[in-house]
Amino acid sequence: MAQASPPGYRTGGEGRPGSMTGSAYREIRRRVLHLELTPGARFTEKAVAEELGMSKTPVHEALALLAEDGFVEVIPRSGYRVSRVTLRSARELFDLHRVLARDASAAVARRADRVGPVLAREGAWVRIPVPVAGPDAWLDRYTRLHLVIADLAGNRHLRRALGGTLHAHHRLLRLCVAPDGPHLRTIAGDDTPLLDALAAHDPQAAGHAAHTRLTGCRDRVLDILLSHEALLDVNLTGHPAGG
Repeated sequence: MAQASPPGYRTGGEGRPGSMTGSAYREIRRRVLHLELTPGARFTEKAVAEELGMSKTPVHEALALLAEDGFVEVIPRSGYRVSRVTLRSARELFDLHRVLARDASAAVARRADRVGPVLAREGAWVRIPVPVAGPDAWLDRYTRLHLVIADLAGNRHLRRALGGTLHAHHRLLRLCVAPDGPHLRTIAGDDTPLLDALAAHDPQAAGHAAHTRLTGCRDRVLDILLSHEALLDVNLTGHPAGG
């Protein structure tokens, strides 16, 4: 199971620790992030409530929050659908994520004298030559590290926006995993330059490192998505006349 977000960072129903709504939110989100509920899958509130052994009220509240946070979509009079992943949505996610990560990284670099020990502790695994074994363990650490960076930026609005893109990014990377494919570390990129820039208290270098890594990650992810068999027979009609 994915690790919880760091103290001080919460979104949606995750901000209700100990409540049935919070429990339902975290479990449904976990299933979405781990692709147990695949992109585009349809389901009903009743079915989820029965699976979780809960009444419909907390599940209904959790699904409303998950829809607000972009994990699911409401289908009027029909139920819910897990938010789909398309080439357009992937590209738009990276466009937003690069801007937010650049600004958050620069902000953390300016505060590095106060948050350095936290960064060193959370980022120590990045500097280990042998990647963390298994996609689940690696992705959990990767997402947690960047949630911590978002939390340390000191801007609650930036933190909330970046948290949403990080969880969407987590799911996108998981979609790229293949038994015979490259390690996720290769797909996501190396965070060492970012950690070095943060440790050096260099906002410009930190922002540049975050932006550069995500640009490379975007290109690798889009290449993997473009290799999916389902896209091979998509009809390309060209640009509209006069467009």
